[in-house]
Amino acid sequence: MRLREVTASDLVTVNRRLNPKIWQDEELDSAVRAKLLEIAKAFQEFVGVELNVQDYTITGSNANYTWTRYSDLDLHLIVPGVPNDADRELYSAKKALWGEQHDITIRGMPVECYVQGSGEPHHSTGVYSLSKNKWLVEPKKVKPKIDDAAVRAKSDSLAHDAKTVLKSQDLDKIRAVKEKITKMRQSGLERAGEWSVENLAFKILRNLGLIDELADRIRELEDKNLSLEQAQVLD
Repeated sequence: MRLREVTASDLVTVNRRLNPKIWQDEELDSAVRAKLLEIAKAFQEFVGVELNVQDYTITGSNANYTWTRYSDLDLHLIVPGVPNDADRELYSAKKALWGEQHDITIRGMPVECYVQGSGEPHHSTGVYSLSKNKWLVEPKKVKPKIDDAAVRAKSDSLAHDAKTVLKSQDLDKIRAVKEKITKMRQSGLERAGEWSVENLAFKILRNLGLIDELADRIRELEDKNLSLEQAQVLD
């Protein structure tokens, strides 16, 4: 579990240059690009169904001037159109399982893999194509306006909810809080993009390790509920 005490302002620092661990000026380091393509293709095979991948991209803070030492590398497999509910459920399940089975990093930064439909709304202000080796959306050095108080209030409230249900051992309540956080983040992304109050609150919870803790506890309790203890043998 990652324990990272950060504020919203920590998450939106605007740097003078892109992350030098992976960028040379505004060109992606060739060794990094080759390794990311290798990871993407391994994840594509892991998904286990035929994917008509149109592109492999990186997005998020590490494809922007807003990277920090906490930033992950968001690696996306772009498929045509908008995935239907069944496909989306499969992609999400495979992403979660991949994350459980692997701890892959690029120069110390965790790599998060996703399947994204080309027709889905896009919320990142920096997108780099690994296939074409060029920017699709070029980032700009613009500091977003952040309401630190609102982000802190939102993250504190949700952190309290998460810690409370984790103590309860109540599977339904833990699932409900995790779903609430997920829906909150998606709503924020759709309304105001990656610097929305909701998405920044989610990032703080993730950096505190609470998102992972909720997921781990759900798996633990699901396994316990599906297990049968050995019958007691009476003399």
